[in-house]
Amino acid sequence: MKKLNSIIRWLVPFALVLVLSFGFVGSAQAFEFIDNADLPAGEVIDDDLFIAGDNIVIDGTVNGDLFAFGQNIEFNGVVNGSLITGGQFIEINGEVAGSVYVGGNAATVGSSASIGRNFYFGGFSLDVADGAQINRDLAFGGYQAFLNGAIGRDIYAGAGALEIGGAVGGDVNADVGDPDESMQTMPFFSFMPAGSPAVVSPGLRISDSAKIGGSVKYTSNKDQSADIETTPGGGIVHSTPVPDADIQYDQPTQVAPTVNVGRWLLQRAREFVTLLALGALVLWLIPDLLNKVINKATSEPLPSTGWGLVTVIGGYVGAAVLGGLVLALAIFFGVITLGGLGRTITGVGFSSIGLAMAVFVLLVTYGSKLVIAFWIGKFSLKKTFPQFAESKVWPLVLGVVIYVLLRAIPVLGWIIGVVVTLIGLGAMWLVFQDWRKPAALEAEAA
Repeated sequence: MKKLNSIIRWLVPFALVLVLSFGFVGSAQAFEFIDNADLPAGEVIDDDLFIAGDNIVIDGTVNGDLFAFGQNIEFNGVVNGSLITGGQFIEINGEVAGSVYVGGNAATVGSSASIGRNFYFGGFSLDVADGAQINRDLAFGGYQAFLNGAIGRDIYAGAGALEIGGAVGGDVNADVGDPDESMQTMPFFSFMPAGSPAVVSPGLRISDSAKIGGSVKYTSNKDQSADIETTPGGGIVHSTPVPDADIQYDQPTQVAPTVNVGRWLLQRAREFVTLLALGALVLWLIPDLLNKVINKATSEPLPSTGWGLVTVIGGYVGAAVLGGLVLALAIFFGVITLGGLGRTITGVGFSSIGLAMAVFVLLVTYGSKLVIAFWIGKFSLKKTFPQFAESKVWPLVLGVVIYVLLRAIPVLGWIIGVVVTLIGLGAMWLVFQDWRKPAALEAEAA
């Protein structure tokens, strides 16, 4: 489907923050775990909390990060950290001091909800009710979103259908479906779990009650300005999905080189900023793990390259096999249980595969590059300015600059990108194997 790339583009940041949150919690000294139980009102957890079960109701207070995973999740309490949750149906009515990361079929942010920082969602449907408050950005990757609450800053959305009726302090950046797109081209809707929200037609719709402080920038094959009934403070900008960069419409020929140079610089700047930001998060949250992967890549470059190729092939082939297995199980149980269990297996199975693939694509696209970039920066500083080689910041900055410049070279840059990806990804796999060996030896000895 043509919206797949857009959805993946917004799911990748969501997967990143989810993985980094797990990495951060993994380094914590302690946390609480609740299995198949609720957190009643008045109960206080002075630590991070992991809670799992089929139906979860959270009315208490968590003075840390809250991880909640189940089928139906209702959050009415207070979290003084961040909320990371996944399931089929999620309802958020409480107060979260940090950010919220949600993966699932459908999520509702109620009118009494207050989120101190950002909100990230990957799934089918998101409904932000009137009265809900998200103080910073909202990022959405899925089919439909209804945003009637208050968003403090920007909206980033890759969606089939996007409806906005609330207040947005900054810009709206959206990749949306075409209003005349036939719903018959989306057969997977028939597999949605029972109780899923009604499916609306594709397109961008902004009501006259919406108040947008910045601009509305949307990408679509069709001009949908007629469905934008309010006047954004920064105006409306429409782009097509594939703007045919090589064709200069209504412009003199001599302008093309300047335009191409500008696009080239913008692409390099985006790549640099993205790698630098992600690298800073990795160094902050999991520096020891990064050093282990770098040592593995430099000490075993050839095995890392080979295992990197195997990992890339295995990752995509494995996802296809798992998808086929989930579909087969859904059909089987759908027949013997008249559809109920089949829809549940489809929703949970494909949501899990989607999240796993988002993480995998993230590691392939960015994680492998960061490994080699940091090593290149450290090696270069040791040869030129050794006093800066042991710093965390300067090797990262220099390494990313070198990689981005080399990657920009035609043909050679593509080859460099492939080699770097294989070595970095293979080194990650080898470090993972080393981590598993002690556990395997202990089990064998027992």
